Amino acid sequence: MRFRTAVLSLACLIGTLGIHPDVFAETDTAKDPKTLQTIRVEATAESASTAAKLPLTLRETPQSVTVMTRERLQDQNLQSLDDVLNNTPGVYSYAWDTERVLFTARGFLIDNLLYDGVPAEGNFSTHSVDETLDTALYDRIEIVRGATGLMTGAGNPAASINLHRKHADSTGFASSLGLTVGSWNDRRVDIDLSTPLTNDGDVRARVVGVYQDNESFQNFYNKQKTVLSGIVDADLSDATRLSVGVDVQDNKPQANTWGSFPMFLADGSLANWSRSVTTAPDWAFWDRQTTSAFAELNHSFNNGWSLSGTLNWRRFEEDLALFYVYGFPDPQTGLGLDPYAYRSDGKITELALDMHASGSVSWFGREHDLVVGYNGSKVENTGNEYAPGELAPVGNFFEWDGSYAKPDFDRTGVMLTDIDSQQNGLYVAGRFTLADRVTAVAGARYSTWDTDHYYLYDSSETLHDEYEKVIPYAGLIFDIDSHFSAFASYTEIFKPQVMRDVNLDYLDPIDGNSLEFGIKGEHFDARLNTSLTLFETKQDNVATGAFDADGNPILLPDGNQASRAIDGTRTRGFEFEAQGTIGERWNASLGWTRYLIEDADGVAVRTFVPRTLVRAFATWHPASLEKLTFGGGINWQSDSYTMLGAPDGGVTFREGDVTLLSLMARYQFTPKISVQLNGNNLLDQKYWVLDDYDNTHYGEPVAVSASLNWQF
Repeated sequence: MRFRTAVLSLACLIGTLGIHPDVFAETDTAKDPKTLQTIRVEATAESASTAAKLPLTLRETPQSVTVMTRERLQDQNLQSLDDVLNNTPGVYSYAWDTERVLFTARGFLIDNLLYDGVPAEGNFSTHSVDETLDTALYDRIEIVRGATGLMTGAGNPAASINLHRKHADSTGFASSLGLTVGSWNDRRVDIDLSTPLTNDGDVRARVVGVYQDNESFQNFYNKQKTVLSGIVDADLSDATRLSVGVDVQDNKPQANTWGSFPMFLADGSLANWSRSVTTAPDWAFWDRQTTSAFAELNHSFNNGWSLSGTLNWRRFEEDLALFYVYGFPDPQTGLGLDPYAYRSDGKITELALDMHASGSVSWFGREHDLVVGYNGSKVENTGNEYAPGELAPVGNFFEWDGSYAKPDFDRTGVMLTDIDSQQNGLYVAGRFTLADRVTAVAGARYSTWDTDHYYLYDSSETLHDEYEKVIPYAGLIFDIDSHFSAFASYTEIFKPQVMRDVNLDYLDPIDGNSLEFGIKGEHFDARLNTSLTLFETKQDNVATGAFDADGNPILLPDGNQASRAIDGTRTRGFEFEAQGTIGERWNASLGWTRYLIEDADGVAVRTFVPRTLVRAFATWHPASLEKLTFGGGINWQSDSYTMLGAPDGGVTFREGDVTLLSLMARYQFTPKISVQLNGNNLLDQKYWVLDDYDNTHYGEPVAVSASLNWQF
């Protein structure tokens, strides 16, 4: 009923905008189908549509935007979303263990993920985006920093990650093969095949496959990843395109960690572990499989208006057996650690729908762009937990070899989760030409959330929550001259959250607003884009880790750390970014971000996140060496600190600034065959990765890879 009401409301909203029925007249059918108007904006490094679903260039978007193109993904050998975000300006990553990676921007958790502009559920284990997603399936990835509630509904004012799927665009047969070998026995195969299914090329198919087997700098660890995707694009007429596809990604890690290792010995001294240290037994695993399918229908009309509908279905399944040790080992005997084992399985199924109309209208003698639409999702989350039985002693941890006896987990489980949630939103946005040099981008979204929530460690009863909120968005752009524009934007923030306090109660939704203003530039015929953004975000009910009077983390019955809410948080900072081409032979990206986040009393919070980040990467194609391409980059972060549990109470632990150097070189043997070398952390800096839940661990040492790419 709610879905039908939303569709009727959308129809009424289109009518109230004063759009004439002739807008939806059919396009001239004599048009060549190969020149079909598509409403999917094919963004390059010069354009993006994540912020407001409007055909905005980077200069016209009143927020900070980074576009990771397919060329950039290949140059840096960025194989996963984790790799991409670790090289994105303003983004910092940390991890609770080998399988749970989280990302922040402007100090806040990134939890907004979209597929071709349609919001999707994040990682339930971390409440962040899924770092394991393989980039082989995507043409480009857009990252919009700041609040994007207009399109995503609920979300932190951190960033939104928009994944643009590869499509079957080739009307002839095309294929490519990639072979990669790297440090720690990393082996990877990539295959990408495209072919027409009809003689005229109106129906086309594309298949992408990946198999990867790799170990790690951490002892005993091994992971196998399999990815398979198939997509069919069909030009049903010169005005209508249908796309359908399905993909599966299967991750099978073995001897993975759960949490981190003890940072201190029983005498209070800092444990001097090697970077290969692990607390994982050889039987631990955390299998995760993500299956998704989609159907997208686009139709264009004769005056530039378009209708689009996208239906996404995703299923996330996991099966895991984990092991953790806690305490502080004796510096002589290695004794003193206690074991904890865990076994569960679960399934999350999501159905998401987006429908919108977009096009131009003439009001008051000027042309304006409008988009009006609906999107919503329904998510079901079920899982079971299995008791571990009696656990053997850990023994001397200095002699840990992963051979700890596997517990006798119960065969019959108990219900762990039973969560049903639904979100619906109606949105309208426009780019309005107010004067020759003044443009406004404005819109609003009406959102509702409805959740029935059972979690074993919360309550014996199912809890019910309902929220509704109107989220406005407004931006103003002033063209200073043909190269530079000044902008300002404002949006409100509303985010229901699942963090729990010491009483097992969920924290109230995050509430606040965000203001940005700055200047953007286009250079070298818009091939190079620059931006300088100043931002301020104010929020209440921001979650942070809870500690007792001695500075030790307060744990909940499920082993997770309790949270506490902070009111009156204020985040201020700036972001500078340049991305694009310089001349004929240079591609470059530079991002420099700096921010401060404080509570209502001016005390710094979330201090484990570095306050300053620099992300730089460039490639050079020398004229004298036509077949060679060289590249290099530096990722630098300022110092940070966090609270760690220790034998005598909590202590403040600091990490200095970190500099990570990367280099690449590619030799093009023929127009279709190339070999590429990549190296990361080539200075081999030994550093710690901090978080706010006492899971400090080592960063990855120097790593190298070699790739052979062959196009047919």
